[in-house]
Amino acid sequence: MNDPNLAVCPDFSSDDFAEARLQLTSNTVDDGQAARILATLWDIQNAKDIRRWNAHREEEDQMARALAEQEAEEAAQKQCRLREEAEAALMEERKKNKAKYAPVPDIEVPLGPVNIPAPYTTRKLKKGEYCELYFFTNDGLAEAEAFNPSVDDEALTLLKADNG
Repeated sequence: MNDPNLAVCPDFSSDDFAEARLQLTSNTVDDGQAARILATLWDIQNAKDIRRWNAHREEEDQMARALAEQEAEEAAQKQCRLREEAEAALMEERKKNKAKYAPVPDIEVPLGPVNIPAPYTTRKLKKGEYCELYFFTNDGLAEAEAFNPSVDDEALTLLKADNG
């Protein structure tokens, strides 16, 4: 179907339309009036065709808009579903590798020496046993720092005997 908006009214006074004009001519209607009548009829029919064409184009545009909206909605749902799957996978990964995703505090490296509690205290903490608060006070940390197990006279050591 061609666009009727682009159609040009034919010249009904030409010889091509002589037979059509002949059917409209009578005692009261001459060739010029018949050509004008044919042009008016053509204009009326063309106006109907234009309305039909515009309605058809509007219907096609509406269908295209509805299809585009449906595709956009499906794409949005798919993207949302993919995002949810990625979030679920990330949460599962975080559950499996807690150490990998542990937050890193934004603090500076200490400039002075780090006070480490006594080995006795550290072992008790690793076992999850009760440990007195004294070992974490300034006095307890100073005592742990002064303690050197390699210099302790009462420490047990292995000695090499004469026979090996």
